[in-house]
Amino acid sequence: MIPISACIITKNEAENLERCLSALHAYPFEIVVVDTGSTDDSREVARRYTEKVYDFTWINDFSAARNFAAERASHNIIFPVDTDEFVTELDWEELQKQIDQNPKSVGSIKRMDYFETDGEKRCQICAIDRIYHRRYYRYDMPIHETLIPLSNAPYRSYTAPVTLDHVGYLGDGDALQKKALRDMELLLSELERNPENPYLYFQVGQSYMLMRDQENALLYFQNAMEHNPDPHADYTHILLYNYGHLLLEQGRASEADFLLSYHEYYRNNMDYLCLTGLLYLHLNQPLKALTEFVDALTAPESDLGDRREPSYYIGYIYELFGKTDIARTHYQNCGADYAPAREALARLNGLQT
Repeated sequence: MIPISACIITKNEAENLERCLSALHAYPFEIVVVDTGSTDDSREVARRYTEKVYDFTWINDFSAARNFAAERASHNIIFPVDTDEFVTELDWEELQKQIDQNPKSVGSIKRMDYFETDGEKRCQICAIDRIYHRRYYRYDMPIHETLIPLSNAPYRSYTAPVTLDHVGYLGDGDALQKKALRDMELLLSELERNPENPYLYFQVGQSYMLMRDQENALLYFQNAMEHNPDPHADYTHILLYNYGHLLLEQGRASEADFLLSYHEYYRNNMDYLCLTGLLYLHLNQPLKALTEFVDALTAPESDLGDRREPSYYIGYIYELFGKTDIARTHYQNCGADYAPAREALARLNGLQT
């Protein structure tokens, strides 16, 4: 067996830490917990699951804390986990095989990011590079840290059979704002040193989104786009999705036509196709919109994990065309628990009577 060390950095999140460690404890990980200054009982919780509990004086640098944790591990294969992340799926035998076949590559896991929009709990699916060999990689950047190679060797990744639930974007509004302000301070400081990095502009925009400040989120998303983000980077499609939706919500569809230039990269992504479909609707081009939503029905990739949206908008367009029977079928395909389709069916039923 290839031994793996799961490394957690934490501060004042005892309840989440208990859930995080309990999920990890179901697998044969070595568990390393680094506390960065908790005043609750986080250390006591950690000691129920591992003897490897360490203190780290916080220096406003998440990478430094992550690298410190990796140095305290007994094994070379490192799996960093945040306190508000909980393993929900993990195929240990397949993970062992993937690590053996890709010893100098980074394992990309699936993370389910939960958040609330208009009182509704939603989920965005992210692929995040996490599992690595500490002789070949280390963390860099003080906030929203990323793995970098320790040599000139090329950066390679593979898909690891691991899924996490992430609840860090849920909860009390004041707590979320405090977290966003903390991140913002570190991000803006890093942005002063690296003003050409689109990823940093994106993350500042994300922090403003967390604070429900759409005006500033739009400004930083625009800056991120102006700095030419790599279409193949994990964050770029999320940037497009959030920036595009904000523009459409503010009636600025003419500024969102840049979305169409990314079609070759994301034509297999349901959420991107739904976004371009919405763009065409806002531009009063329903036939082009219909094509996008039909393609979205069978798109193999999705970030938000809600397959009902394409059916709803196909129904909506057919309703625009006066084809209410076809519209009704697509609304019904969404299921009774999808509020927009339920309201549309009630509207059609009202017209029928």
